Amino acid sequence: MTNTIIEKINDLLKKANYETLNIGNFTTKKTKFCFDLLVKTDDLVFSVKVFPNIDNLNPDLINDIKHLSFILKSKPLLIGIRNRYQNLEDNTIYVREGLPFITLNTFEKILTKNIFPYILARRGGSVVFLDGTLMKSLREKLFITRKELSERLGVTKRTVSAYENENMRPSDQIAEKIFNILENNDIFKKINVFQWNIKYNQEKSNLFEEKELNDFESHLQTILNDIGLSSYWYKKGSIPFKLSLFSSIDKIEEEGFYPLFSAISEKQKKINQMNFQCLKMFNELFNKTALFIVNNDINIPVSIKKDDIHIVKIKKLEEIDDEEEFIELIQES
Repeated sequence: MTNTIIEKINDLLKKANYETLNIGNFTTKKTKFCFDLLVKTDDLVFSVKVFPNIDNLNPDLINDIKHLSFILKSKPLLIGIRNRYQNLEDNTIYVREGLPFITLNTFEKILTKNIFPYILARRGGSVVFLDGTLMKSLREKLFITRKELSERLGVTKRTVSAYENENMRPSDQIAEKIFNILENNDIFKKINVFQWNIKYNQEKSNLFEEKELNDFESHLQTILNDIGLSSYWYKKGSIPFKLSLFSSIDKIEEEGFYPLFSAISEKQKKINQMNFQCLKMFNELFNKTALFIVNNDINIPVSIKKDDIHIVKIKKLEEIDDEEEFIELIQES
């Protein structure tokens, strides 16, 4: 079912002239990336991930979704099928771990009709976003006082005032009553899922145990520390590269040299083609600098040298003293 939904989403995006990246052809069934599709337009970047059950989430996967959103300045588009009790409902944003989940039908309405959801479902209940100004105007046109409306809704007059001032959101049951009284669909205020505020602490999430790194990775981390670079390692395999690099001074600039994405290869005598193709496609879609850090004895095919990926042997990094020299090395490699 998940694969069918991904294909449907990809078709919808292509028909809407979005540029998509699906690296499924380069992955195995055991690999679970934190996205199923990466999508780009002129002014929007987002990652798509389908979840069979939004109440059964992997914490590491969720953290990588947030981190990818952070470094790409993108938004995650998370499609849910069901929660632990039932199938998800349309026109609703379900919130889990601070992230928004919607149904495929809701996404299709957004993409083809520009119709956004208006119900926000958190654990413990749902609320509806209403246009308070329009609600007040409709009520007054029908010569209904706040007191009269409050009695018909079964709430206090102060609560009605809070709805109209948008200091409080009604439950979906109360919102249905308001609609039946005012009879105007426009009172439902749309929630733009692409403007969702993702809360993420880069420094807190950057912690990792030294024992999680193998000998080659530990050596590379020591070199990066000496150069003065900040790094984030992806040890769970949910992102198609091994680490991202940042300036220790300017974490992420609006348009600049960082972040850099890097794969590494230390065991094989040749570069892993799957890793290379994933990194190359990722680099081309997002126009970010991509590296392939390799051991000294790895043979680099001529075909790879011609591609726009920076191949850097570990011995070159060992010769670098500071960040300025590092940038020069990457630009020259």
